[in-house]
Amino acid sequence: MKTIGIFIIIIIIIGAVMYVTNPTMDNFSEYLNKKADRNIEKYSSGTERLAEEMLGGANATTGTYSKSNYERTDFYIFSIYESDSSVLTYGKKYLGVFKVFFKLE
Repeated sequence: MKTIGIFIIIIIIIGAVMYVTNPTMDNFSEYLNKKADRNIEKYSSGTERLAEEMLGGANATTGTYSKSNYERTDFYIFSIYESDSSVLTYGKKYLGVFKVFFKLE
């Protein structure tokens, strides 16, 4: 009986931490901006740089993310972020938990 009580307390504590660290839409926007900045730095040389210039300059990646509207579904201890944008070929669905994001699709 004592072990079941300890187990229930641990589950409640984990649930409370997940609830407090459930990411908001602002956290997700910040994550996307950081991801876009990393991609710009990563592909800013050689032929990739030429391709970016043809697509609209160094902000081409940022523009793709900002034009994509994400919708947040809040499950209190985690959130799902989805985009129905036809511009994106990947990264249309993300899981947010403990203020960390994982690409699902």
